[in-house]
Amino acid sequence: MSKLSKQPKRIDASAQKQAFGGFSARSILNLILERWWIGLLVAAVFVTAFILAQNKPEPVYEARVKLAFETKGKNILPIAQVRDNITSSAPELNMHVAKLNSESFYEYFANSLTPKEVELIVNRYRNPENPNGPAPNLRTIVKSNLSLVPEKATTIVQVVAYNRDPEAAALVANRYARQYIQYVNETSMGDTTGVIIGLKQQSEEKRQEVEAADRAMQDFRAKHNMSALGETKSVTQQKLASIGNTLVQIGLEQSSLKNMIDSIDDYVKKGKDLFEISAIANHGSVAALKGQLDGLRATRIQLEDTLGEEHPTMKANALEIETTEKRFMNAVNLAVEEMKTRYNISVQNEQRLRKELAEAEMQVLELDKIADNYRFLETEASMKRNQLTTIQNRLNETNLMTQFENAGIVVLDKAYIPAVPINGTPSKLAAQAGLIGLVLFLGVPVILGLMDTRVKAPSDVEHGLDMVLLGGIKTMKKLSETERPNVFRLGKDDALSEAYRGVFSEIEIRSVVPFPKRMLVTSSVPSEGKSLTASNLAAVFAAHGRKTLLVDCDFRRPTLRRYFGATAGVGLLPWLRENSHRPDAVIDPHKLGIMNIGPSFDLLPAGDAIKNPTEIIDQIAACDLFNKLSKIYDFIVIDTPPSAVFPDALLLSRFCSEMIYVCRFKTVRRALIKKTLSKFQESGITNLGIVLNCVPSSSIMNYGYDGYGAYNSDYYRSYQTEKAAS
Repeated sequence: MSKLSKQPKRIDASAQKQAFGGFSARSILNLILERWWIGLLVAAVFVTAFILAQNKPEPVYEARVKLAFETKGKNILPIAQVRDNITSSAPELNMHVAKLNSESFYEYFANSLTPKEVELIVNRYRNPENPNGPAPNLRTIVKSNLSLVPEKATTIVQVVAYNRDPEAAALVANRYARQYIQYVNETSMGDTTGVIIGLKQQSEEKRQEVEAADRAMQDFRAKHNMSALGETKSVTQQKLASIGNTLVQIGLEQSSLKNMIDSIDDYVKKGKDLFEISAIANHGSVAALKGQLDGLRATRIQLEDTLGEEHPTMKANALEIETTEKRFMNAVNLAVEEMKTRYNISVQNEQRLRKELAEAEMQVLELDKIADNYRFLETEASMKRNQLTTIQNRLNETNLMTQFENAGIVVLDKAYIPAVPINGTPSKLAAQAGLIGLVLFLGVPVILGLMDTRVKAPSDVEHGLDMVLLGGIKTMKKLSETERPNVFRLGKDDALSEAYRGVFSEIEIRSVVPFPKRMLVTSSVPSEGKSLTASNLAAVFAAHGRKTLLVDCDFRRPTLRRYFGATAGVGLLPWLRENSHRPDAVIDPHKLGIMNIGPSFDLLPAGDAIKNPTEIIDQIAACDLFNKLSKIYDFIVIDTPPSAVFPDALLLSRFCSEMIYVCRFKTVRRALIKKTLSKFQESGITNLGIVLNCVPSSSIMNYGYDGYGAYNSDYYRSYQTEKAAS
């Protein structure tokens, strides 16, 4: 059996987050769903208090003006010589914002206000208890209630003015914008003369460059006869196409001739008849001579039957055959030589054409180079002409600019008198209250959940306690007290049965102790479900063919007798009173009080409750009870009192090599479990893992209990029905 219990556990990313204080969307959602009503209650209280605590504020009105800037530079065009004055330069835009905030411009703005306008701006800021007292400071009111907001990726700046009087807010915003345009005009007028001189100098330099570019184009056209360039290139390209087609045809002809010559050579080497080659058979008089020769030979065969070799007719026939054979061979050789001659001529033609092709390609490249050079001269001349035109246009614009109040700044949207204040409105108050409520509704459950250190999720077991989670058992609210410990044996709930089978599988995989063996089942505090877990696990092992004994060693409050209907006063304690000092005592199941629960499943009840269980445990050791029982049973499950409250389980661990720890969902804090398990670790017993008991159905999937039995039992019934039907 593999020693999986000794191997390090694999930690997935989501579990690591929960174990080490991180967050995941699922864990946060679980915390909110678990305590949402607390968050809702706290949010309702705080939102109500926030709304009731709001005093009616003094209304404040907002007015906005949009200024669009054309930032200036010393040059006018976007090239090395000149630069365009319409740009989105951030430093220049920041310079305008700095000027708008400057004290010198504020003085310029303040000097434009009439006494009546000043009174309108400061009137709502007077002390209501002393309306005839000194007027508030105009500078403080304007500067503290003015905001400049540059719009992203544009050269637009919003001038935003706030005032308790709506007319005063619109007045300040509009006047501030208009006065800044006038202020920039006045301060920049002195630079206009220098700009005009610079533009005239740049215009003259650019005109000379244009004239030089035009002359270079004319000289180039004359030198290379540009008027006939296109026609020459077209003729050359046609020649290239013609040579290419001819080369393709020559290549095909060469290939065919070469194949024939190779075939002839092969026939000659092998002594085969060249007449079998169609090109030779069809050449000139070869076919006629072949036919004549075949006829003479046929005639000779006929004559041989009647005439002798010395007969004149036979001699004449032999002479004709000899003469015809010579003529035939000469015709064949002539056909072969003609093919070789055609092949050599084809090779010579190919070499000549390839030379012509290379010359034509070089000519085309040269013509393309001339055309590219001319286009470059054309582009350069066109660019210089455009630059000259742009400089001249800018010069005209600059001359006109001196006649208009235009500093490259325009008002896109002027400010109107606002009708509604920006503060104290029901919608804004509702938005603030809603935001506070949402933060509290979501935040309070999360904070409370993070403060809760009880075991309530797989990560709390696997990473918070560094233990194996053997399984999660859902609540059994619909089952009676006597049905719960028998849920597997009686098949009361398919999902619960599968969950206990899953725990059995985990134990089988992780256990390294061979049968027969004894296992301790305990928990931290009372009412965590250790007894019903021990009962159902014993039933699972019995169902798998292991002769199993369930022993009730909770001498302080024995419950298994009540679960299985055992007789009072019969069991382990009465037997120990008679046999505790007899090491040679024989195990008689009937006298010991062992009762049969089902196939391969027996129960040894405690008998009754006592107040001195530690002494009884020593008596068990003295009579070697469990070693004797292990000779009868394959598997012994020992139910104990809660180990964080009483030392009984720790003492009983001496008789067992393995244990499982039962923990009720959201009942015991991790620190208590760690402390208790550390004691068992010192005793040397192997803890196979933790069974999380009484997990609510609503939390089965929320907290990731996706193991066996995690789904509704309808799935199991449906699957079994489908299986049976198939």
